[in-house]
Amino acid sequence: MQLTRAAYLADFYVYPGLALTLAALALAPGPRPWLALGVAAGAGLASWTLLEYVLHRWVFHHVPWICEQHDAHHRDPKAFVGTPTWLSLLAFSALVMAPSLVEWGVPVGCSFTAGLVLGYLWYVAVHYLVHHWHAAPGTALSRLKRLHAIHHHRDATANFGVTTPVWDHVFRTRSR
Repeated sequence: MQLTRAAYLADFYVYPGLALTLAALALAPGPRPWLALGVAAGAGLASWTLLEYVLHRWVFHHVPWICEQHDAHHRDPKAFVGTPTWLSLLAFSALVMAPSLVEWGVPVGCSFTAGLVLGYLWYVAVHYLVHHWHAAPGTALSRLKRLHAIHHHRDATANFGVTTPVWDHVFRTRSR
């Protein structure tokens, strides 16, 4: 969806606050399962990388209305085309946070959700940088930028991972 610059950048204001709020709830005074909190946060972060791959490969490139929006992004990578923050926030709340809280309780559920939210924030940051910043040759950002450029300009059936090529290796969709 075409967004204003402010709406496109809203994730950078909303999600750090959400991650801090979730972390504060997870770490509130009282007995805490510290190992479980750390594992849950790490699992949330790792889960994001797979979710990013799945969404990009099978939703952004195959679900009709979403595919049209994503095609607009491919045609003009510098345009402010993306998911509105209110929609991603609603999705995180309904599909991740609520089930996590019900299943694992507040500390572990918030910790898992915070990890996933941090993964998403990392994704939007990297995606913004690969399209809008110059990356010095040989840097990690330069390598990610190259893989993403291949996806945009040479092979839209490859390189679905924006923050990491791990899942492209696993599912054999990496292109150099």
